Amino acid sequence: MAKTYLQVIAHYHVKPGHGESVAALLGELAVATRGEPKNLYYDYFRSPAIPDHFVILEQYSDASGLAGHRETAHFQRLGLQSIVPLLERREVTSHMVNEA
Repeated sequence: MAKTYLQVIAHYHVKPGHGESVAALLGELAVATRGEPKNLYYDYFRSPAIPDHFVILEQYSDASGLAGHRETAHFQRLGLQSIVPLLERREVTSHMVNEA
């Protein structure tokens, strides 16, 4: 049976000097996001070569899971209000995955 889900890939490029703060905030956000009903996977990775570059991988059962995530209080507080102001830029893409 085929498995279908929404894969989100985000690149966060942090302003110099804020990497540790963003790492701590992403840790909090990861714990909260993993408890969402349509979240299948959430983890983040910090580049050893460029410590101000993070990659976030998320999976949701469908597109409404991502939409719901973006409306949660924890995403609003941790993501938009706390992390985004510490970024130089961010790139977020999402793709539907159909596994055979």
